Amino acid sequence: MESPSTPSSSIAARWNPTDQAVDLVIDGRAVIDIVDPQKQWGVSPFARRFVRGAALRTLAEYRGVLGDRDERLSGTELEIAVCRACGDLGCGNLVVDVERTAETIVWRQPHWAETVDDDDENDDESDANDPESLFPQVVVFSRAEYEAALADAERFIAQVGWSRVMPEVAGWLDRLRNRFTGRKYK
Repeated sequence: MESPSTPSSSIAARWNPTDQAVDLVIDGRAVIDIVDPQKQWGVSPFARRFVRGAALRTLAEYRGVLGDRDERLSGTELEIAVCRACGDLGCGNLVVDVERTAETIVWRQPHWAETVDDDDENDDESDANDPESLFPQVVVFSRAEYEAALADAERFIAQVGWSRVMPEVAGWLDRLRNRFTGRKYK
């Protein structure tokens, strides 16, 4: 597979106060705004609703460190948008294949995690609003700019307010009940 050699896109990181997440921004648009413009299903994998450790593991994967990662992802896949509710890979996370060179980082072929191509399906009837169709098929970044964006993302994640541990299930459920019913459970 021939790799583009010249960076064609810019990348940066910014804080998204609405989603309480660090968004990666490509050519002036947040990735999540590109793939889910109506905010129906996805959020950045660097959302504050996920514990700090998970966000840092994802950040390490973006840097090419593939230590403690979900075995359902191939060694070349990166999650660029995850389920808004839980972030679980099985819920419908959008991934890209990544290729690293000394000078560039290439994201290609956006696809849903864990999907297998089925020859019986009609690929000619693709949905124009499908995130796979909305995200460019190939995006090339300067490695230096990419690393700078990840360093900015890490600074956002290090800020106060990010949960350090998973909430206890009972406490989490109580807070959820309170939010929807207005009643306090102890």
